[in-house]
Amino acid sequence: MLWLHMGMPKTGTTALQGFLRRKHSVMNEIGLHYMETGRRRLDGGTRLAISHNIVAFHINQSADPMDPFRSAMTTEYDAHADQTCVVSSEMFYGCNLNRLAEVFADIPSRGLTITYYCRRYSDFFEADYKQRAKAGRLSNGGTEYIRQHLDLIRNHPDRLSFSAKPAEIRTAFAGVSVAPLLYERAGMVRGNVVDDFLSRVGTQLTEEVSAGAVSNPSQSRAASEAFGVISRALGRKKSRQLRRIFVDDPVMVRRNDVLEPDERAWLDEFVAKQDTAFQQEFFPNRPELFTPTKLSDEDKMFRRDTPEEYEALRKASEIVFRLALDV
Repeated sequence: MLWLHMGMPKTGTTALQGFLRRKHSVMNEIGLHYMETGRRRLDGGTRLAISHNIVAFHINQSADPMDPFRSAMTTEYDAHADQTCVVSSEMFYGCNLNRLAEVFADIPSRGLTITYYCRRYSDFFEADYKQRAKAGRLSNGGTEYIRQHLDLIRNHPDRLSFSAKPAEIRTAFAGVSVAPLLYERAGMVRGNVVDDFLSRVGTQLTEEVSAGAVSNPSQSRAASEAFGVISRALGRKKSRQLRRIFVDDPVMVRRNDVLEPDERAWLDEFVAKQDTAFQQEFFPNRPELFTPTKLSDEDKMFRRDTPEEYEALRKASEIVFRLALDV
């Protein structure tokens, strides 16, 4: 059996891939093989990459055939037919699936399952905003950007909807099984994506080697925007270096600080309506695709353009600029 894991972005994919690459002995014990084809360059050189992004880069940057990847993938799969094999890249979620399917054309469809995690729409919107902010890639100011993108979603709900993806996969990969998963920590095995994924593919970890439920704290919107200034001024490499330094200050760590409560409620309700058929096919026992968000009293009071939020940005910027001077 081969599991093709497609992400989606902002669903703990990097944490899963890092665990799979590091824990060779554990993977052997549970009968899982993290495929090397697509992580190792076709010339065989360099250290194994954490993910299969090399395949996605080839699809996005070259018109050359996928034959070398297909041949190597089939050979490696045949050599590990007695194990559960995994291929993983969050870049697959948005790439040309017809080209990706060529890589697996010689592997029987009955032996291939395609999976990806679905994240609550408002949580994905927030995570994507903060990632763009940290990289200095917000083309407009925060509120203007948010309102423009909410309008885009209103007119094109497929930007966040999950409904079209199964049909897209089935068109490219005739006969495969499609098994989407939900990115909700409360419902995950041991509360983390690593244990949950390995359990879903039938290679569950024991408690002794569990990845644990600890997750990275969510950087605040103010911190993300401050790091964005560093990205634009000193480069993204410097910004990533500084973001690895944990700062124990409340202004640097916060959730639910991108969308205001009414925007969040509208977004989740609006897109969920587009995904009714998706929910009924893959999660028929759930009354709702995602459990309703429980906001704290502080979150319910959140408004972006207020003196408190401007002060938070000032404090976060001061902290980040001091880090830049010290490192």
